[in-house]
Amino acid sequence: MFSCEDVLAELSDYLDNELAEALRRQVEEHMVHCRTCRAVYDSTRKTLRIVTDSGSFELSQDVSSRVATRIREKIRAKHANTGGDTSGS
Repeated sequence: MFSCEDVLAELSDYLDNELAEALRRQVEEHMVHCRTCRAVYDSTRKTLRIVTDSGSFELSQDVSSRVATRIREKIRAKHANTGGDTSGS
């Protein structure tokens, strides 16, 4: 089963509809059972829609890395507080 980190690693390609069907199904199956990843997906999708509708700009690599790090930290903290497994095993 896919872990939260696996989903985050594939999220961009998932949103861009660039995943192979089997991988896409794994991401979707995980999000059915993980409200945190589903919330990240929904938030990212909404953000992309806002950005797309408001024009073009580039996000620096530094900002992108910090955002990804914060998301991972929040997921780990959530799973640590609930006893969830983020290892994917």
